[in-house]
Amino acid sequence: MVRTMTGETSHRPHHTNNGAREVIMKRIYDVVVVGSGFGGAITACRLAQAGRSVCVLEKGRRWGRTEFPRGPVEVSSRALWDPAEKKQGQQGFIEYVPFKNMDVVQGIGVGGGSLHYFNVHIQPPAFIFDSPKWPSSVTLKSMRPYYRVAADMLGAKGITPPYARALPSRTKAFQNAAERLGRRAELVPICVHFGDDGKVSAGGRPQNACDYCGNCLLGCHNHAKNTLDLNYIPLAEQNGAEVYPLHEVTALIPCDKGYRVVFRDHAREDGETRGEVQARQVVLGAGTLGTNELLLRCKKHLKTLPNLSPQLGRRFSGNGDFIFAGAYLPDQQVEPGRGPGITAGIGFADDEGQHIYIEDLGFPDPFVWYFNAMIPQPTRPLKRLQQLRRYLYKAWGRDAEFQLERLLEERFLNHFLPYLGMGTDAADGVLKLNHQGRLNLDWSYKNSRAMFNTMLGHMRSISEAAGGVFINSFMWRSLVFKWPFHKTLTAHPLGGCVMADTPMQGVTDSWGQVWGYPGLFVADGALVPSAISVNPSATISALAERVAFHMIHGREMEENDTHTPVNHHRQSSKSAAPARASKGSATAKRSRTRPKKSPAKTEVSS
Repeated sequence: MVRTMTGETSHRPHHTNNGAREVIMKRIYDVVVVGSGFGGAITACRLAQAGRSVCVLEKGRRWGRTEFPRGPVEVSSRALWDPAEKKQGQQGFIEYVPFKNMDVVQGIGVGGGSLHYFNVHIQPPAFIFDSPKWPSSVTLKSMRPYYRVAADMLGAKGITPPYARALPSRTKAFQNAAERLGRRAELVPICVHFGDDGKVSAGGRPQNACDYCGNCLLGCHNHAKNTLDLNYIPLAEQNGAEVYPLHEVTALIPCDKGYRVVFRDHAREDGETRGEVQARQVVLGAGTLGTNELLLRCKKHLKTLPNLSPQLGRRFSGNGDFIFAGAYLPDQQVEPGRGPGITAGIGFADDEGQHIYIEDLGFPDPFVWYFNAMIPQPTRPLKRLQQLRRYLYKAWGRDAEFQLERLLEERFLNHFLPYLGMGTDAADGVLKLNHQGRLNLDWSYKNSRAMFNTMLGHMRSISEAAGGVFINSFMWRSLVFKWPFHKTLTAHPLGGCVMADTPMQGVTDSWGQVWGYPGLFVADGALVPSAISVNPSATISALAERVAFHMIHGREMEENDTHTPVNHHRQSSKSAAPARASKGSATAKRSRTRPKKSPAKTEVSS
């Protein structure tokens, strides 16, 4: 049942992208989850397993594995989300958001950022949690059970070359450079299936092995990548959760029974409509930008949540991300388009607690083709003329050696080892709404200058050790005139709705519940109160597991806890549909989360 903004009530079925009838949206749920990325998918799954009625409202569409864009034309027309495009069902799953000094890449769709992220699932160093920026109860020790259960669900482990393959050339070049520096590049835990074809995911979906296509950024057509639509989301649906794609939440309004969640429904074939549902509890997992924008709108413009902490929007971090730098290795074939997007990393720490982590980085083939064609090479026209002359001579029967492979010769990017750098930046950005009600970011590199300079120094050292030349990011310094732009791009936006011990220090308490608004929770990257210097998906996943566990049990998860969540669907022999726990039945809710006894799972750490 959907209540419209005019007060009308209508029954209507919810449809998938191909028009198949699914379920009817109800008027009231126990929990409404906004977004289906790491924060939203995980909390929806665990709450549904606990017997709560759960509704997930996702702004983007569902994606089948054969629907992801591949060639340059498809990538340019179908991969990116365009805010100006009215037909949201035809939108992409990657949104590029430009700001003055930092650009942000984020995911939109059922599965959120997992659809395009580079699979890395790694814990930050312990001292990150020792910072006073974090709530006192959130330590690496308290977080370990949540890290373990998330890593188990997502299948995080180092790269194991699939059948008849070796480590990618990019990985070997990075490892060799580290060895020459007297260091060791670890194979980072990545959520990718390298085993036999036909494996069934935790959510019951078939998977094939990684084939080294290098298209992790553009969606995995093999389902080798353990995206959220293969595990947490189908497991949530098997336990009764309802997922509604193309539903954009626009307002949160407190009411007697919890909250009214107002949305735009873009899924209807007869045009966009507005509606709302009610819930006792609401979990925000719309991504760092989406969650901040929604709360800022409710506080500043709609005035529906006027008492939100004055810290809202503050302490934003790009996680020290530094992209597009790398090493040019003229004597080595690096092939950055082969293998998983990231495979190895090196950590650098100093006595002042600064931590920097540098990884190898892969580009999808369409990006390699595009950049190879765009990068000017002075000898390219001459080589083409030489081969054309030889071809004509050969065709006319004259003595000449035509070499087709020279026309298809390796270009610049085939010798380029890209880096992804991350570090402990100052986390001093401020998100706010401009006069048009659009999100804006006030950030400068100046307070993080020392960290970036140190990172660039390490990248130069790796490049020289690899036998190449360091090439800086064109966003940081122009390649031709060396103008200092000092602009960055982050795929790991964090903060703005940070957790803290008091409302004067942050927006939520240490369990993700918004100060002053009981039943309203944040469970995504917006919670993270500092840069963590490594890929944050593992930490966001662990925090979401922690938020959900506390919502269900009212306490911290312990080592080998008897209520550790189940990471697979246990279907009843009587019915495929899970039994619904009655309201107020604590016994019923607990029974849905009790696992089979099993040995402790291997910890994945940095």
